[in-house]
Amino acid sequence: MNIVIGLMPALFWGILPIWMQGKTGGNWTEQLLGTSVGGVISAIVLQLIFHYDYSLTDFLLYFVSGICWSIGQGGQYWGYGALGVNNAVPFSTALQIIGNSLIGGWVFGEWVGWHDSVLGVIALLIILAGVMISNGVIHVSRKDLGAYAMLVVTCVGYWGYSGFPHYTVAKGLNGFLPQTLGMMAGALTIYVIGRKRIPGQDPWGLRNITSGFIFAVAAGTYLMSLSLNGLVNGFVLTQLNVVVATLLGVIVLKEANLKQLVPKAIGLAILIGGAVMMVHI
Repeated sequence: MNIVIGLMPALFWGILPIWMQGKTGGNWTEQLLGTSVGGVISAIVLQLIFHYDYSLTDFLLYFVSGICWSIGQGGQYWGYGALGVNNAVPFSTALQIIGNSLIGGWVFGEWVGWHDSVLGVIALLIILAGVMISNGVIHVSRKDLGAYAMLVVTCVGYWGYSGFPHYTVAKGLNGFLPQTLGMMAGALTIYVIGRKRIPGQDPWGLRNITSGFIFAVAAGTYLMSLSLNGLVNGFVLTQLNVVVATLLGVIVLKEANLKQLVPKAIGLAILIGGAVMMVHI
């Protein structure tokens, strides 16, 4: 059951970019703000039903986690438009897996002894190789270097998003409301700076509130997975969203042809193998 819960975020985070690019539209700031608002609405409903409890310290830690998310997610949303879903998602996935696995394994002590560390590094290399084969990073054009650099910088936000909840006492969905409030605060700040205006009756932002409902399922089950599976395993399982997003990007958004699908499928198979190896450490 722990693994099933761990895979739920992968499914819904994989569907999310396809939904936004194919259905809701808007630019990346509108998508970011709409997603966070939908997340807050979902969290408020859960809070009213279940009356989750948390301390002020936990509130602040989850709030900062949410702000970090807005940085990482903002970069990824921007990358969807600059690189396409099936290029941005695998590359961002590699950065997230490497950073969060090393933090969870070495900083939080989830890898015990040199044996776990060696296996963990080997699994990371396998995952990275799978992403590179799937994404064609080796053949990246010069004009795209800036976009990939932006993903590298903003991906640090994802590390904080996953890392800060480790220090809380209240686990799982207890921290969902303060986390989503941090997401909305960060997203609103980015929106105002990027758009240079306060959001009013923004039709694209309002449409992307539906994206927030999809995100809420993923983020809520991710918090549950972190407490059940640990940071390394919980996070690696969620990153299998790259399989869903990449394949749907090809099939639904027509971002690649059948010839390009072959190396992507091989790369994704290698990535899955590395993820399975990581989970069993």
